Amino acid sequence: MRLTWLTTLLALTTLTACAPLVVGGAGAIVADEVIEQEEGGDGLF
Repeated sequence: MRLTWLTTLLALTTLTACAPLVVGGAGAIVADEVIEQEEGGDGLF
């Protein structure tokens, strides 16, 4: 039981720490799509 609790706590901490990176990456992809639609082009910025 203790191992399950420790694993759950570790997973929750890891996911919480990575959330800003995921949100930032998604924001960059959305910004890239907007720029491609407005100015044309192909690729990241």
